[in-house]
Amino acid sequence: MSETLPPTWPPTGDVPEPDRGHEADGPSLGDRIAANRAARLLLLIGLLAWAAYANIWIFVLVMALAGCIFMHELGHYLVAKRAGMKVTEFFLGFGPRIWSFQRGETEYGIKLIWAGAYVKILGMSNLDEVDPADEARSYRAQKFSRRMPVVLAGPVMNLLLGFLLLLVVVVGFGRPSDTAWNVKSVTVGSAAEAAGLQPGDEIVAFNGQETTDFDSLTSLVRAHAGTSVDLTVRRDGQEISVPASLGWSLTADSADQLGLLSSDRVTEVNGAPVNTYADLVGAMQNAQGPTTLTYVRARKTATHEVDGPVTLAGDAYKGFLGVGPGTVYESVPLTRSVSDAASQFGSIIVGSVQGMGRIFSPSGLSSFFHQVATATDDTSTAPTAAGSSGSSSSSSSSSSSSASSSSSSSDNADRPMSIIGIVNVGAQIGDSGGWAGVLGLLAVVNIFLGLVNLLPLLPLDGGHILVACYEEIRSRFSHTVYRVNMAKLLPVTYVVILLLLGFGLSAMFLDVVKPMNLN
Repeated sequence: MSETLPPTWPPTGDVPEPDRGHEADGPSLGDRIAANRAARLLLLIGLLAWAAYANIWIFVLVMALAGCIFMHELGHYLVAKRAGMKVTEFFLGFGPRIWSFQRGETEYGIKLIWAGAYVKILGMSNLDEVDPADEARSYRAQKFSRRMPVVLAGPVMNLLLGFLLLLVVVVGFGRPSDTAWNVKSVTVGSAAEAAGLQPGDEIVAFNGQETTDFDSLTSLVRAHAGTSVDLTVRRDGQEISVPASLGWSLTADSADQLGLLSSDRVTEVNGAPVNTYADLVGAMQNAQGPTTLTYVRARKTATHEVDGPVTLAGDAYKGFLGVGPGTVYESVPLTRSVSDAASQFGSIIVGSVQGMGRIFSPSGLSSFFHQVATATDDTSTAPTAAGSSGSSSSSSSSSSSSASSSSSSSDNADRPMSIIGIVNVGAQIGDSGGWAGVLGLLAVVNIFLGLVNLLPLLPLDGGHILVACYEEIRSRFSHTVYRVNMAKLLPVTYVVILLLLGFGLSAMFLDVVKPMNLN
């Protein structure tokens, strides 16, 4: 949009020249980028190059998420064009335009901020100004049977893409085993590292007792703190016996007394080494005033200060091995692949709907905004997924669960994630689970995106579906074409937009300040 400015007359007589010292410095770097399309393109390419350099999975996920958004809008675009409607714009991203071209009546292009995309269809409501010559091709001029497929096409495209990604995982990698798992990670300095356990090992027995899943091993490890045990490990197709001296970790109660997480491993109290739980009990009993605890969390050493003395129960600890669970995939016959993918698809839909119900319940919203409000209070207690045999963590790399936060601590079971959080978690899943985990994550994201867009709220697709259905019912009863006056719905739409924006920015803030850690 151009802007016409009034003419500026040159100074006459003794009128002093205005001070142009700042103008001589030229526009700032930000102004030059904002005004220069080539600079914006270089900025976008630079950001993508940095992502690829920092972690190839970050680059893959950014591009894949942009592709998911693109496919959603492509669904709207293709169906609208097929119905004869006029589409004037199709853009990936928002904000300043980077690149575009005109083909026919539609302008295609890319904008700087890849947080969404949009397709501009002529006459989506009675508020749009439409050339009388184009009115017949506007969305509002079409009958119900033509408008409904257009608004459904985006969510359906995401749901279809989610199912296809699940099918690719099942066909290409198999399905997650219900009876087998392997070691995904080994905690530095843990009993598992001392025993020589390696990523990829399968722990099949504990002191001769079969361990069919990670939870059964966890229960046995917790009950044998500080003892020497014999682990039967399958490595490279052969079973070997591995002796291990189990360590210890805090229970939820003792961790809460110290302001830590139960997955934390205390190594020092005021600089004095802590080798056993008894050492910790004694040190905390004798501590006076501010006491510095050194602990290991998610392979990183940190410190935390508490006021001593603290009386810990003599039995408030549990066994600790120090392994994180990975997923073993079983090959599936091609004839069963579709049914397995469909089963996972249904499970994800049910889980997503239940998750949305919990997140948007009064207690869920209260919990979420409490996390946001207290995110900067103590960053040392950032939520993590427990990666040890002393935790209640589940595998995070299966195709049906890799995208959810269920593999993190219970505080995060229903924590919503922004794009930043999805990329962060996805990069961790890529590092540990490879393409199977990342494709599973993208399947869940697509399914969730499709379901969210079906919510009956404007400006979401579900809101347009609700409006179209209401208009059709009113038209049938009145025997004349009825169209909703969208001006009356604008206040509600603005409220929904503000709520969604606030919710999204809060999730983004939480993902930056207190990112999820699955390791």
